[in-house]
Parts: sequence; structure tokens; C-alpha cells
Amino acid sequence: MISSDLVGVFGGSFDPPHLGHAEVASSFWKNFPNAKELLIVPNHTSPWKQNKKTPPESIIDLVQAQFESFPNTKIWDWEIKRETPSFTEETILELLKGRPNDKLALLIGEDQYSEFHKWKNWENILDKVYSLLVFRRFSQSVPQNAHLQKFQDKIVFLQNLIVEAASTNLREELPKCILENRKPIVLSQKVWDIILKNRSYC
Repeated sequence: MISSDLVGVFGGSFDPPHLGHAEVASSFWKNFPNAKELLIVPNHTSPWKQNKKTPPESIIDLVQAQFESFPNTKIWDWEIKRETPSFTEETILELLKGRPNDKLALLIGEDQYSEFHKWKNWENILDKVYSLLVFRRFSQSVPQNAHLQKFQDKIVFLQNLIVEAASTNLREELPKCILENRKPIVLSQKVWDIILKNRSYC
């Protein structure tokens, strides 16, 4: 795979970002050390989830703290500033407007991969991106999705370390953790310091 013009696109709620997210970024750079850049794309509202309670500016601060140590890794805030549900096809098309010569590599988790054929205009997404990078969240190996068979030449399964962390669970735990001044093990110190400062999850 030619990677000098490869741009990773890693979206999600990042509410809050955790060490599992950092491991995905690390795996991307290990596999594609010559890639042009990795874009972190926090969404405002996922079509599959309820609206966020955490302010967008707090999410951006947390994401910046989580990923600032990675080379050529930037936040793209187009989705989080839209205040509407984020559909991946729209994001990809918007990205390609400004960088038509880049090869976009969309990063998704194994759970998203298994449901990818249910995404809005999923075939058009796979037509537009250069590759689909699937990272592990729970399983040692990712089961195949038969609906995506004709796109197999575009799909790469990353052998990232599995970090047992989920933002949904963290949001439930954080009020008590803040009260007890007890940092969850899956949060970086920088992210934890910002959470304590902003009191976003109290």
C-alpha cells in the first residue's frame, strides 16, 4: 500500500477520550509510519446515540490532550461544530472537497464493522475511501462481514492491543471518581487533569 498520501480518519464521540483511543492511533502509525496524517474527528451527535451533555469545547480540549503526543495527528472539528447527527458519508465527501488527491483510510471498530452494511449509503462510503481499517475492541480476531465481500481488497484488520475501555461506561463512573479524586486507569493523566478542571462529568 502506498502511504505517503494516506490520511487516516478516526471518528467517534471521544466523550471522554481514553487509552483505547490512543492505542488505535498508535496502531495506525505503526502500520502506516509514512502516512500523511491522522485526523481525529469528534462528532456532535451520532445517529445511533443520544445527544451529548459534554460541551463541544470541552471535548475538543480533551481530544487535544489525548492525541497531542502523536506525530501528524490533528483534530478536525467539522462534525462537532455542525450540531446535527454525523453521517460518515457526508464527512468523507466534505473531506474530499478540500483534499481530492488524498487517500482516505477510515478507521472503525469491530462492532461498527459488523454493522457497517446498515450505515447510510455504506457502499458509497467504501467507493470513496481508499481503505477501511478495522481495529479490535473486544475480540482477538474480527469476524468477517459477508455483506462487505466485494470490498475485501480495501479492508485491513489492525492487530492493535485491546484496551478494555468504553466512553459510555466512563461517563457513568466519572461523577463518583471525581468525588473521590480517583483517576480511572484507562484515562491519561492529561485527560484526567482537564476533567477535574472543567468539571464536565460531575
